[in-house]
Amino acid sequence: MEAVTNQKGGVYFLYGYGGTGKTFMWSTLAAALRSKRSIVLTVASSGIASLLLPGGRTAHSKFKIPIPILEKDICKIDKGSDLAELLKLTQLIIWDEAPMAHKFCFEALDTSLKDIMSIDGVPSKEIFGGKVIVFGGDFRQILPVIPRGTRSDIVHATLNASYIWDHCTVFKLTRNMRLENQQTSENSEEVKQFSDWILKVGDGKIAEPNDGIAEIPIPSELLLSDFNDPIDAIVNSTYPNLLNNFKNADYLRSRAILASTIEVVNEINDYVLNLIPGEEMEYLSSYSIDRTEANDNDIFEQLTPKFLHSLHTSGLPNHAIKLKIGTPIMLLRNLDQFEGLCNGT
Repeated sequence: MEAVTNQKGGVYFLYGYGGTGKTFMWSTLAAALRSKRSIVLTVASSGIASLLLPGGRTAHSKFKIPIPILEKDICKIDKGSDLAELLKLTQLIIWDEAPMAHKFCFEALDTSLKDIMSIDGVPSKEIFGGKVIVFGGDFRQILPVIPRGTRSDIVHATLNASYIWDHCTVFKLTRNMRLENQQTSENSEEVKQFSDWILKVGDGKIAEPNDGIAEIPIPSELLLSDFNDPIDAIVNSTYPNLLNNFKNADYLRSRAILASTIEVVNEINDYVLNLIPGEEMEYLSSYSIDRTEANDNDIFEQLTPKFLHSLHTSGLPNHAIKLKIGTPIMLLRNLDQFEGLCNGT
């Protein structure tokens, strides 16, 4: 708050695992400054995280960060545009789930803000053009996804491998406020043990000492051990009394199944959909081939509709999508961010 009030500029990182109050902090900061008619931009690295922020948008959408992002890239913000003028007047930028984004995203914003805040055509030499920026997140969680990348590639793509990290002042949140508010006298010890175990997994303190490779023993109470059909077992464990709650939005929002492959995702989704009563509708995709930049038209002979329909890959919906009224779906594209219809929501 002092840095914003005194217009000192600065880069800060709020480090805290899930439940420690980062979202509450963002809401409080934004409300306090906006009540003084200050401009605060709230962004996140993912669509779902952006919905939790007051006036939140994805960072790529707000700052027009190129996709894919490469070294030395800059944001697609024209000087003199409405967005450039907005950034000039902005007192604080909050960027949640920052560890998920590639370091080139932050460096592109840094270069762009230095250019936008230039004086007499000379770019600003201050980090982020002298703006106050607060990043937040947890490096124990998902890091930038590098296709076919090694562990070293992933580590070198993170924010703390960028020159920007040298300018960051780090603050830490350590109390799990979410669990403390939910626990009762009966389950307080159980909640504490689970929280401590999760933190040890994230910090790499399970099965110490080790040479970087270790087997992590999972507590028996967290495992499903007695079942004939694993899909049926995990669905019934995660979604008890599904038939009585499949129209309850809070019930669906509070639980999810994380699968290791797209094939398992499809198998679980089909199984759950068959459990839900109602008429099933099937929607098919439509494919067309852009030949404008093709040098060899012979390759198109191999791209038959049957082949295209068989593709199952991340970020691309299946050829056939089956739906029933009331079933939740996830968007893979930004349709209307003002209505919360973002990628990942």
